[in-house]
Amino acid sequence: MRFSDIIKNLIAGFWQNGIISLCQTVMEHWVISLLIIVLIAYLCSDTETALYAWILIGIFAAYSAIKAVIEIFIELKNYVKSKNTEEKTLIIKKTGGKIFDFTLCIVGIFQALKIFTHISRITKSASSAVNVIDDVAGAISKILENLKR
Repeated sequence: MRFSDIIKNLIAGFWQNGIISLCQTVMEHWVISLLIIVLIAYLCSDTETALYAWILIGIFAAYSAIKAVIEIFIELKNYVKSKNTEEKTLIIKKTGGKIFDFTLCIVGIFQALKIFTHISRITKSASSAVNVIDDVAGAISKILENLKR
């Protein structure tokens, strides 16, 4: 099989077994998909549960990304073992779908990490603000102490 055929079949698999498959699953199970989106939106809107929601999203995305990588390696092993051209084409298309799954999971991981770095920056900023307020209060206290003498 030529390199151009492999790339073409990977792209076809990315489209057919990735994007179209995702859309079909969402359309078939639209009630469950809608409930999950509403639940995540609700959890992320509340400040007390938002961190837990993003932790769960990050953990699930990491698990799914690892699972997709393992499945890609299994498909590559099957590709090497396969002798039939049609079977190789099918395996390459499945691998394209797994690559889509992996990239979607990586986007979820990066989104969760983005939230965590934002939280970290807010925490550092709040800590700096508390330190400034503490320093100002200490300076005012010394000034008032010096004025009393």
